[in-house]
Amino acid sequence: MSRNALIKNSSIYAMGDIVPRLIGFISLPILTKYLSPEDYGIINYVNTLNTFLLAIGFLCVNTYFLVYFYRFDNREEQKKLLGNLSSFILLFNSVLVIILLFLGEYFFSAVGSKIDFYPYIVIAIFTNFFNLFSILPSALFRAIEKPLPLTILNVSRGLIAFALTLVLVIYYDYTALGVLYANLVVNFVFAFVFMFVIRHHIIWNLNFKQIKEALIFSLPLVPGAVSYYLATISDRILIDKYLNLSDLGIYSIAATIAFILNIFSFGAYKAFEPYIFKNWGSDQFVSIFQSIRNSYVYVLLVGVLILSLFAKEFFFIMTDTKFYSAYWYVPMIIVGVYSSSLSLLYGTIITARGKTKINSMIVIIGAILSVSLNVLFLPKYGLITAAVVSSFAMTVMLFMYNWYSNIIISHYRPAFSTLLVAASVYVFVYVITIENLILSIALKSVVFTLVILGLSAILSINPIKMIKDFNMK
Repeated sequence: MSRNALIKNSSIYAMGDIVPRLIGFISLPILTKYLSPEDYGIINYVNTLNTFLLAIGFLCVNTYFLVYFYRFDNREEQKKLLGNLSSFILLFNSVLVIILLFLGEYFFSAVGSKIDFYPYIVIAIFTNFFNLFSILPSALFRAIEKPLPLTILNVSRGLIAFALTLVLVIYYDYTALGVLYANLVVNFVFAFVFMFVIRHHIIWNLNFKQIKEALIFSLPLVPGAVSYYLATISDRILIDKYLNLSDLGIYSIAATIAFILNIFSFGAYKAFEPYIFKNWGSDQFVSIFQSIRNSYVYVLLVGVLILSLFAKEFFFIMTDTKFYSAYWYVPMIIVGVYSSSLSLLYGTIITARGKTKINSMIVIIGAILSVSLNVLFLPKYGLITAAVVSSFAMTVMLFMYNWYSNIIISHYRPAFSTLLVAASVYVFVYVITIENLILSIALKSVVFTLVILGLSAILSINPIKMIKDFNMK
């Protein structure tokens, strides 16, 4: 694939990921008028559970598919590979659904969940099952380098879910159930859509020898995948256990704003990633990587600054009064999002060195830190623990990624830039309080401009030239 084609495809993939996130962001000021913090707590708990179920239910065989798809010489064998893995995953998860329906209520009661098994967790189980139908087709589109159909499907799914959510929540007053039913219905419908779209690319079959090979390859990846989710979102499960649904709802809204930074990071990383692999091993790689790292840090810190400085104003203008307190947690949570985003770069270097087991080890350590510290301190210190522990675990992981990447470059500029943003956010969010909304926005806009100028000088970035270069690519 040419460089232009790679950049084009990366941009299309990024659009498919970014647009659904933007839809979720746009829906926030609408839904907060109709949903309570408890409703948001239920929704976030179910979404978190879906994420864990997806990681467990898919067993990372999509990675096996992507690796071995290219090793078959003819289309028929590739179609059989897709059909065999799809058959296995659907059979395995059918059994998993039956087990969860029979034993799930006892399990969730034993772990101290405050969410009713019927209907909420049952909805999560079936939503996850129908979502499975999209995973291998998505991997197929990536393998055959057809990003546009996948992006159209993902964007369409997001838009339809958004529209149906509004109807159920606003018109029929279904509150949390409206959001969950909308996701369930859309995933059910799109399960058939994905099966229809790939009908010419699949031959349904069961090859137990190939399934055994796939599991030998993929099962060692599962602990790392599950650990990643434990490190990043297990705090939602523990908040439900030790605190209450209202706290979970407030934390979830704050996290929703903080995780908008992923829109900045994902788009930027997709633009930078090809150049990392393209120049890997060259004499100029270190200087190229340092330039990429500084540009990436600049983009991330601009996002951190916007989201943290203006979180209070956003909540006051766009949400109901019952969610105002969420702004206080945004800067704390966003530290972890910043660290995990920056870890992508150093994790890419480790991958390029072929040291993938190190990536898994780091994630497992992060998960252990996150879960153990939350269990120890969440009951005593409350919601602030979840925000601080999450960011602490992600930052420890960042230092580990940096260490094991074994790339010798200067870190002074990113460090000074991060300190500048951190100090500015701390002063103008937690120290200086301006009650007048207009005056607060005006003052913070001046601060934002000055800090951006400072970042540009420290990191030697010309933002105007950077935007023009990105658009040209």
